Amino acid sequence: MSTTSLGQLRRFWESCHLDAAGWADAADRFERYRRLILAHKDRAGLMGRVSEEDFHLKHLADSLAVLAVWPDLPAGVAELADVGCGAGLPGIVLAVAIPELRVTAIESNRAKADFVAMAAAELHLADRVEVVARRSRELAGDARYAGRFGVVVARAVAAADKVTRDTRRLLAPGGSIVLYKTPAAVAEEMPLAAREAGKYGLSVEASDPVALPGGAGTRQFLRITRGT
Repeated sequence: MSTTSLGQLRRFWESCHLDAAGWADAADRFERYRRLILAHKDRAGLMGRVSEEDFHLKHLADSLAVLAVWPDLPAGVAELADVGCGAGLPGIVLAVAIPELRVTAIESNRAKADFVAMAAAELHLADRVEVVARRSRELAGDARYAGRFGVVVARAVAAADKVTRDTRRLLAPGGSIVLYKTPAAVAEEMPLAAREAGKYGLSVEASDPVALPGGAGTRQFLRITRGT
């Protein structure tokens, strides 16, 4: 195990206002999660070749980064939807980090959805992680999901205006769509995101940039919020 990158991840965990006492359990689950991805990545098409260091810093730390800029995000949020969750990033990671959070992982690719369901069971998260093998725009018209979520996250899925259009009806009053972007993407997509959000009475804000540990890059977020 790469102790250097794991140590960097631990320090980043604490900078994200997460409980230091919960780190040991989280680190164990993260390692089991990494091994599950390695075992199934080719069959399920989860991700390309990734080093242990990159997994710690470019995937796990990146998934947690939203908590560095909006530490209040989980407060009072019982339900989070991860749209286009792929291998379960960031939804699985946020479920590990926030024990009270319930996550609905939305992934239209059946092989990936099956992997996330299996990983949730193996990591003892099945009681808090629901996997739905459908598209988010389909769920927006389903009474079981419309208006249900305090937070909808999307990491490396689509342009901000499209995600807003497809997922806005999933939001509970006061809920937010949180998009994982780069600073360049924020600058490019903000005008269209603001125009799309304005059609539905939603507000848009950009976070401060977040430097990932170990020089792994810079993350920035767009947060699109429904009024109460």
